[in-house]
Amino acid sequence: MGVIWNDVRIDEPSGGLILGNAPKTPITLHPLWLRERVIEHDAFDPISHQRLYEPAELDPELKIRSATIDGSLGKLAVAFSDGYQAQFDLEELAREIGLADNPENIPMPKAWRSDLSFKRFNWNDLDDPAEMKALLTAYFENAFCIMDETPTDRDSLKSHARRFGFLRDTNFGEIFNVETKPSATDLAYTDVALASHTDNPYRWPVPSIQYLHCLANEVSGGLSTLVDGMAVAEALAEENQDWADILETVPVRFRYDGPTGIYEDTAPLIARDYRGYVNHIRFSPRLDFVPALDPKTLTVFYAARRRMHELANDLAFQIQFPFKPGTLLMMNNYRLFHGRTAFNGKQGYRHLQGCYIDHDGPQCLYRLLATGHTATSIQRES
Repeated sequence: MGVIWNDVRIDEPSGGLILGNAPKTPITLHPLWLRERVIEHDAFDPISHQRLYEPAELDPELKIRSATIDGSLGKLAVAFSDGYQAQFDLEELAREIGLADNPENIPMPKAWRSDLSFKRFNWNDLDDPAEMKALLTAYFENAFCIMDETPTDRDSLKSHARRFGFLRDTNFGEIFNVETKPSATDLAYTDVALASHTDNPYRWPVPSIQYLHCLANEVSGGLSTLVDGMAVAEALAEENQDWADILETVPVRFRYDGPTGIYEDTAPLIARDYRGYVNHIRFSPRLDFVPALDPKTLTVFYAARRRMHELANDLAFQIQFPFKPGTLLMMNNYRLFHGRTAFNGKQGYRHLQGCYIDHDGPQCLYRLLATGHTATSIQRES
């Protein structure tokens, strides 16, 4: 059942509209806020869903002159002081105000530790919109998902990742190969263990979502490790709020000095979004350069960074799994630490391919599926 509005009246001081659905506190809507949401044919393009006027040019003294509700139709009729009249869908207003569930809302993140129970998805099942939506839900909640039985042709990762968004080219190329190499330009291309870290903190913007696709694995060891940055940040704050605070305030310079380019960016190790959720972890101590602050501040910072490293490599926070041919990992590089256990590169051949896409690809796909579309991949505009 939708929201039942039982109170509609003009707010004289603002010229806006008061909407109430007792017993909740009535909400006052600014007249310009409501005016910008008209979808009449002369103001709103039904194909592009773009306004046919400039909102900034509306009368700044705009008022609402009258408003009536038709409960049987679920409509709100409004007359504005500039002479414009419009009808609004009350359920749509309730969703935007936050009083009704919006199916397009991206699932909220859920912090996890090593006892996380998660489902692995079969690539061949993802043509089913319900299964694809379930995979995306798991991804948004946990910041990763694992798919099995993907085609293992070389460079097939490009088409796999494009199912979810558009490839992000980087200094490592549109796609990169994780193999043991002589004179490796990155430790990922060796067989040594990799402590928990995030990728490319020196890029601006940092690549968002990383894919790792296993084409071959003939070695034991080399387990992939994942740690939830939200859980680490929460644990750090519980132990010592000063440590948590300093990692959110001290700007750290990250630098990559490679054979073909020099990249730098500066930001705190922990960032939050407008809701207060941890939404970006930058952690790569082999590539960071802390500013020359006073000794007292740096003593706190180094203690906090050390503890963050300990928590991110603590088995209580970590899940591990092997890569098998056809395994495809999709992970949020802004939220997760990832790493790898050591392996013997002389034991056999191990080949992973990786690439990046942006955050908005999976979000777009989820919204399409949530609103009844049957498409299970992102398509370019024609």
